[in-house]
Amino acid sequence: MAGGTGTLQPLAATPPFNLWATALSHGWHALAPFRWHDATDTLERVDRLPSGKTYVLKVRAGSDRSDGWPQVDLRVSPMPSKPDALELRSRVRHMLRLDEDLADFYARCRTSRALRPIAQLGAGRLLRSPDLWEDIVKGICTTNVTWSRTRTMVASITALTAAATSTAAYGAFPTPDEILTAGVQYLTTEAGVGYRARSILNLAEGVKSGTIDLMAMGDPELPTTERLAALETLPGIGPITARYLAMLLGSYDDLALDSATRSFAIRTFGPNHANAKSVSRHYTRFGRWRALAFWCQHWLAWPSIHKRTTIALTP
Repeated sequence: MAGGTGTLQPLAATPPFNLWATALSHGWHALAPFRWHDATDTLERVDRLPSGKTYVLKVRAGSDRSDGWPQVDLRVSPMPSKPDALELRSRVRHMLRLDEDLADFYARCRTSRALRPIAQLGAGRLLRSPDLWEDIVKGICTTNVTWSRTRTMVASITALTAAATSTAAYGAFPTPDEILTAGVQYLTTEAGVGYRARSILNLAEGVKSGTIDLMAMGDPELPTTERLAALETLPGIGPITARYLAMLLGSYDDLALDSATRSFAIRTFGPNHANAKSVSRHYTRFGRWRALAFWCQHWLAWPSIHKRTTIALTP
């Protein structure tokens, strides 16, 4: 592995695209090994390739291409080899969903006063990890717990690999093998995941043995009903978390309400209509995008996002 820092060729995104709206689309940007730098609108991540090589990635919005397509700039430390650079570019494309075509969703947003800003911003893409394994473990760590505790648990899990990364204060996300080696003692005592330890270990064992096929669950052609059924068989994954994971996989037609989104639904639609069935009916016009539409309307109400949106859309 070469030393120094390299700037790779910019990555183009299917227009429209908004980096900050994608990075801040939900809570993943605040969970290690992601880190968002608000002052510079930079998404940072410690990323380890299947080969075992670890890199620090920094992504910022770049200049538009000559044909108007938006681009992101990617800086990598240390300087990667050409094969690693290609792999890192592919992983960033996946994380930021640069190839996702939301034209139909945006067309529907433009018919809604509440969601028109989503189309104007080029928002709606949901940040995800390079692989489903990491997203599922993080999903397990969000169940029945405060968000601050989730952040602490995930940071402690990534600390397993911190020693291998001298250029960052935290490590890459551990593999199933590393989780199994750490064992229940580390997960419960050091990471503080509590009862979730058994679910994480069972997931790791299933992925390692091949009895859990995450690649099949991530198949973009898989119908939502089959994807949800598969996700709900995973250790520690219930119906609500399964639906959030399904959105990260591109299935947006089946929504669920957790405590935060239910509170939003009560404020928006009233207590008698704050259930998944009633909320889903409200977004009928969005068809297969209904869960994404609901999430985006909820997202626009966050104070930090409301402030950014107001600034971005004010002439």
